[in-house]
Amino acid sequence: MIAALLLTLAAAGLSRAVYGRSLRATLYEMKLRRQHAHPRTAEAEEARLDALRGEAEPVSTLPEGVATAEWGGLRAFALNPEGGAVTVLYLHGGAYVNGFNAHQWRFLKRLQAATGCGIVAPDYHLIPFGDCERAYADLTAFYIDWHSAHPGRRLILMGDSAGGGLALGLAQALSARGEALPEGLILLSPWVDVSMDNPEVADLIPAEPLLHLDLMRVHGRRWAGALDVHDPRVSPLYGDMRGLPPVTLYCGTRELLWPDIRLCRDRLEAAGVDVALHIGRGLNHDYPLMPIPEAEAAFRGIVSLLGHCNPSPNGV
Repeated sequence: MIAALLLTLAAAGLSRAVYGRSLRATLYEMKLRRQHAHPRTAEAEEARLDALRGEAEPVSTLPEGVATAEWGGLRAFALNPEGGAVTVLYLHGGAYVNGFNAHQWRFLKRLQAATGCGIVAPDYHLIPFGDCERAYADLTAFYIDWHSAHPGRRLILMGDSAGGGLALGLAQALSARGEALPEGLILLSPWVDVSMDNPEVADLIPAEPLLHLDLMRVHGRRWAGALDVHDPRVSPLYGDMRGLPPVTLYCGTRELLWPDIRLCRDRLEAAGVDVALHIGRGLNHDYPLMPIPEAEAAFRGIVSLLGHCNPSPNGV
C-alpha cells in the first residue's frame, strides 16, 4: 500500500517535472495514443469519403435530455433553448467529418447546469454531404433567424476544434454582412488553417496523440470544396479580424494546432480585438473537454465568462 502510494507520488512528480501537467493528464494522453495509434492512410480516407457519397446522410443519435429545434431551416440540438439570460451557440468539432462525441455532450450538459444558460448546437452538414460554402449559407440563415426570434438575448458563439474555426469564420462573415455580432467568442483548440502548411506543425507530430496531419489535410481539402484551402471562409486565420467581439482561446502545447492558434491570437491583437489565450502547458487537443484536472480550471473560467444566467421572469 505504502509502496503503491510512493510510486504514484513519484509518477505524479515526474509528470509535473517533465510535462508541467498532472499525472492524470499524462495517463489520458497515453490512452489517446493507444486509441488513435493506427489511423487510416490518406488514400483510404479519400476512398471512404467517396464511398459515403452513395449513402444516405446519417442522423445523429441524441443523448437523454437533449431536444431538437430549428431556425433558418437548419436543425439544432438544444439544452434549455428558451431559458436563461444567455444562449451559447455551439459549433462542434470533429474535423468536419464526425458529429458530436461524448466529451462534448458531457461538457455542454455541465455548462448548462452550472450557468443556467441555453445552448443550441446547429447540426451542420458534414463531409461528404456538406462543405464550407453550404455550412456558411446554412449557419448564416440559422443565426439571423435565431436573432429575430430572440431580440435582445445575449449570445455567445462557442466551438471546439473544427467547430471553433467555423465559429471564427462565421463571426467574420456576419461582420462583413453588417449583422449583429455575438457578445463574445469562446474557441477551444480552434482549427483556423485547414491547409496545415505552417512549418512549425511538423515539429509537434511526435507529441500529438489525437490528430493526424495527413488525414487533416484530406478533410481540409474536402471541406474547402470549390474554394482554395487558404480562403478565409475555409481558414479564418486569413480573414478580416477587425471589429470582432472579444475572443477567448484555449489551446494545449502538445497539439498540431498550437502554432496556428498563436498566429491567430497575434492577428486578432493586431486588428485591435480583445483576445485572451489560455495555454495548456503540456496538454493535448481539446483539453478543456477531457476528464483531467486541468480541464476543471478551464471549465471554471468559461463559467465565469458566461456568468450565472438566471432565467428571466417570462422565461425568454
